[in-house]
Amino acid sequence: MRENILAIRLNDDEWDRISDMAESTSLPISSYVRSFVLQQKPPRPRARGVSVEAVAALNRVGSLLNQIARAGNFSKTLSVEEVRQTAFARERLLEIAHKIETNFT
Repeated sequence: MRENILAIRLNDDEWDRISDMAESTSLPISSYVRSFVLQQKPPRPRARGVSVEAVAALNRVGSLLNQIARAGNFSKTLSVEEVRQTAFARERLLEIAHKIETNFT
């Protein structure tokens, strides 16, 4: 016997779409939705232990590396400053990777 209730809010378009899909299978909406939801592959879980700060730092380093790569591809050479920034970015990536690895072990 089913005793638990799952309530969701839908706009009119969403309701109409689900109603039409359920009707096309000759199932009541609740049976159609239950069947559909239980047959889906669940989304991958988010990584635990990775802080927002680590992700932000990784994004900043990635952005910096993209800028350096663009400059190098455009000029075919890198300045001393760009090499320094690349080395800094590499060190930051290694630090972030170490923090992430530490959180998962």
